[in-house]
Amino acid sequence: MKTWAALYLMVWLVFLGMLIILFPVFGAQASQGLHGVVGVAVVVLAYYAFRKVQKTSCPDRIKLITRTTTIFAIVAGLIGAILALPGSYALTGSVEQFVLFLHFSLAVAIITQASSSATAYDMWEEREFAQPPTSGPAA
Repeated sequence: MKTWAALYLMVWLVFLGMLIILFPVFGAQASQGLHGVVGVAVVVLAYYAFRKVQKTSCPDRIKLITRTTTIFAIVAGLIGAILALPGSYALTGSVEQFVLFLHFSLAVAIITQASSSATAYDMWEEREFAQPPTSGPAA
């Protein structure tokens, strides 16, 4: 799989994971299980893309963003696993809301980081920003 494709796929998987939880058409338990499967796929894709990007000579900023995205995915996965534990139902009120907010915030951060690095990596791979400008100075 192309690296940029893995990054874009990660964006859509995170979005799908959000939709699965927001609209539990399969029932709450089945939706949570499906959400977990999608979450594992996101962590695997994040790590895959990170390893592929690290092996290239692309700019360090892209490498940093993919590393950060992988860290976000792992932390979001750990929080999700904690929320899925039977004992996590002991979380109440504002503590539970904060943990859910953190999990959601990490998902949004993964979407933004993965889309940013996917676009930048794709442009680097196509040499789109490596070419000098072809037009003269602005009038």
